[in-house]
Amino acid sequence: MNRQDYVNKMLTILNDPTKFSCLSEDPTIKREKLLNDLLKQLHNEHSITDQFHSIAGATGSYPGRLYGLPKIHKESVPLRPVLSSIGTFNYGLAKALSQILSTIIEKKNMIRDSFDFLKEVRTLSKDFSKHRMVSFDVSSLYTNVPINETIEIILNSLYVIQPIPPIMKRDDMKELLIFATKNSHFLFDGKVYDQIDGVSMGSPLAPLLAEIFLQEFERKNSSLLQELGIVYWKRYVDDTFVLLSSQFTTKHVCAELSKCHPSIQFTSEEEDPTTLTLPFLDVLVRRKPGADFQTCMYRKPTFSGLMTKWSSFVPKRYKYSAISTIIYRAIQICSSKNSLHKEFDFIRGLCAKNGYPARFVNSIIKRQLNLQKPTAPPTPLETTTDTVVLRVPYFGAESQIYGKRVTEAAAKLYPFKKIRVVYDVTDRIGRGSQLKDSIADEFKSGVVYGATCSTCNQAYIGQTYRHLKTRIHEHILDLKKFLPQTATVKPSTKSKQRKKKNQQETKTTIKYTGPITRSKTGKLPPVVVKLNYADLDHLLDQTELKEKKENIRIPKSSITKHYIATNHIITEENFKILHNEKRKYRLKIKESLLIITRAPQLNGTERSMPLYIYPDGIKNNEQM
Repeated sequence: MNRQDYVNKMLTILNDPTKFSCLSEDPTIKREKLLNDLLKQLHNEHSITDQFHSIAGATGSYPGRLYGLPKIHKESVPLRPVLSSIGTFNYGLAKALSQILSTIIEKKNMIRDSFDFLKEVRTLSKDFSKHRMVSFDVSSLYTNVPINETIEIILNSLYVIQPIPPIMKRDDMKELLIFATKNSHFLFDGKVYDQIDGVSMGSPLAPLLAEIFLQEFERKNSSLLQELGIVYWKRYVDDTFVLLSSQFTTKHVCAELSKCHPSIQFTSEEEDPTTLTLPFLDVLVRRKPGADFQTCMYRKPTFSGLMTKWSSFVPKRYKYSAISTIIYRAIQICSSKNSLHKEFDFIRGLCAKNGYPARFVNSIIKRQLNLQKPTAPPTPLETTTDTVVLRVPYFGAESQIYGKRVTEAAAKLYPFKKIRVVYDVTDRIGRGSQLKDSIADEFKSGVVYGATCSTCNQAYIGQTYRHLKTRIHEHILDLKKFLPQTATVKPSTKSKQRKKKNQQETKTTIKYTGPITRSKTGKLPPVVVKLNYADLDHLLDQTELKEKKENIRIPKSSITKHYIATNHIITEENFKILHNEKRKYRLKIKESLLIITRAPQLNGTERSMPLYIYPDGIKNNEQM
């Protein structure tokens, strides 16, 4: 797809004023502070637990980034908007609230995945096979979920229907839900947008809110579903598998369902009248009147036949998993030996096109078939072992040898620890294209940064888990305390641009038109105090002169100490990011390694934390 066509399709979605609005500035820092203040207040009132406060709190967050996934199986290839919300100010809050909201989800009409759907269909009696199969789909469900209505549904479920309501007050819960849903801003094509209504696909709350809204829709219209001849209704998110009485037409039922709520519209797909088959998820369901439902694998017409190739530079276990997953699904989905045999032939041909040896594929098929045989349950071990995940960059056989040696060494030294090695492939297809907007350096968090004096080239290395902009501001603010009044820190180019933009957006002042008082005219009556010389002498005798204590200022920043020693000023332009790391412990390790490697003159310590593993070996790494 052409880049400009992609942007135009996304802008068509964002130009809906009922769903999105364009903002003049990034509200990330402001909203992060408001959320943290609210969480602190609720924590002090014991309305939320320490765990909830820890998960929901935000530090160094940045705006979400919107991108579109093309629906290649549909005409004109529309885009599905997806919001990358990891790291946003309300992402942790959404995760914390999802644990509470999951308790009000009912499992009556919900399907978790394809395997859950198979269990449901295979338990249906033969009488159901006389009804026509239809699937209904909600158009653009996530962006059309009414937020205000869904929040009220949640509050009613938590504080009215549930026998034991949460400790948190209803109004406080509502405010947290608003923070997690309605205050979701994001970047696209260099602009900041706010989502007014609907939920963002990519948020931890998105599937829960959509499910809660649709379950309430089903409860309110349960009698209507029966009146429309629906004898069976099972739903996976926005796709519904329905058995419909032959007395009603699909078109009529779809139209009536679309009238039930102004926010959602249904589309439908009927079974093939010749083969009596209907695809649902990745399952092709076949019905035969008076017999059980039959199932087999289904692939959309847009299936390209691509998979991890045999020649791919990835560990062999990944290639094994790619095939074993397909074979396992085939065994579970195919309900007859004939359909399973056809599926195995298809898998062999698919693997051959991607370069896999026939012996390798057949060995996996044989192993998966043997695993389906019932075996005695394993005897539980008396001792339990903790699993530690070790991520190793994959560079071929060297990485596998390293992983094997670490596993063997850990087994000898720590028998109750199990090392699970995960090989991380560095070269990915996605590196060649960038759909998400990049975050400006000043708004990045979890960084190791460096500051170099432009006069003497002396450097300082530090780390911050907050926004880099905030940390630089603290350095400059401490420096300004020791500058003479005539000297100023030269603002950066970005600061000038922001100041110019703010001046352009400043609203014009409105002239005061209220009543004119003495304070406005300045015509106040003069204060007359008559004093003679005796009174003045008495006042002077009682006056004591006190020496003003000198305020001793101590520099906190190494940037300030450098200025005091050399009179050199380090500005915002002299800061740059050296490394990114979102995990706090690793952030300090990377800072320590960089301090040891580069030996910056302005750092007061050799490292920010003790390093016990190969402390001298890092000196040979010039890439750091």
